[in-house]
Amino acid sequence: MSLKSKRLGTLADIYQAENLDGTIRTIRMEKIQPSEYQPRQERKKGIEELAQTLKADGLLQPIIVSKGEREGSYKIIAGERRYHAAKSLGWSEIECKILNRPDKEIYKLAVIENLQRENLSPYEEVDALLFLKNSHNYTDQELGDLFGKSRSYMTEVLSITSMSKADLEKCKKNEIYNKNLLVQAAQAAKKGSLDEFLTLFHKGALKTVRDAKDFNKQTKSGESNSHKTQSLSGYKIRRTGTGIQILSDDEILLGDIYKFIRKELVKKYGDSA
Repeated sequence: MSLKSKRLGTLADIYQAENLDGTIRTIRMEKIQPSEYQPRQERKKGIEELAQTLKADGLLQPIIVSKGEREGSYKIIAGERRYHAAKSLGWSEIECKILNRPDKEIYKLAVIENLQRENLSPYEEVDALLFLKNSHNYTDQELGDLFGKSRSYMTEVLSITSMSKADLEKCKKNEIYNKNLLVQAAQAAKKGSLDEFLTLFHKGALKTVRDAKDFNKQTKSGESNSHKTQSLSGYKIRRTGTGIQILSDDEILLGDIYKFIRKELVKKYGDSA
C-alpha cells in the first residue's frame, strides 16, 4: 500500500503501509532507552497528565522499540511520553512492539508517528518535516500527500526554515506557537520587518492570521517612507470642534488609513489606544 494520497490516522496505518511486522513482548524499563532521533524537543511535556491516564486506563497501545547497540537493550521509536509516564508511576516493565528496522528508518518512523498525532510544536514540526525532506528525499507534494495537506501548505510551512536561529528564538520568546502566524513571521523576516511584526504581536495588534497577512501586504521589502506617503494620496483631513475628519471617495483607502492609524496608536500607546 502506498503512503501517498493517504491520511495517516494512526500508527497502525504505517504498519500496514510499510509492512512493519513486530514482536510484542513485555520488557523491563531499565533495558529501554529514549532514541537520539526523537523529533520532540520538549520530551517530558504533559507527562503528569498522561501518567494519570495510564493509572486509570492502563497502557492502551504498546510503545514501539528497536534493538539497541548493547546486548539486550532497546531504544524507543515511538511512545517516549508513555514510557516516561509509566516510569513516573514506578512501573518496572512495559509492553513493547519490537521492530527490526535500519537506524536510518527509525527517526522517519518517530517523525511520522508524532506528526500524525499532531502533538508537536510548530518548531518541532518544521524540523521534523525538513528531516524527511532532506534525508528521505520527500518532495513538498509527497509530504502533503503523506499528511493530508496541500503542496502549497507544505511549502508555506517549510518556508519557516528560511528564518535564522536568532529570528526563530525571537518568535519563541514572544510565544508565537501558532503555525500559521509563524509562517507570516517568516514572511516578515524576509522583508526585514520582523521586529515591527513582533512588537505589534506582543501589543495585541496582530491577534489573527488575517491581521498578520494584512501587515505583510502593507509592508513591502525596500519600500521607502516617501512611497508610503504617496500611496496615501487622494484624501483630505479636516479639523472639527471635537477632532478630525478624513474624507475620501475611496472606501478601500479609508480602510487602509484607519488600519495604519490604529497600528501606529497601538505601537505608541498599547492596547488601550
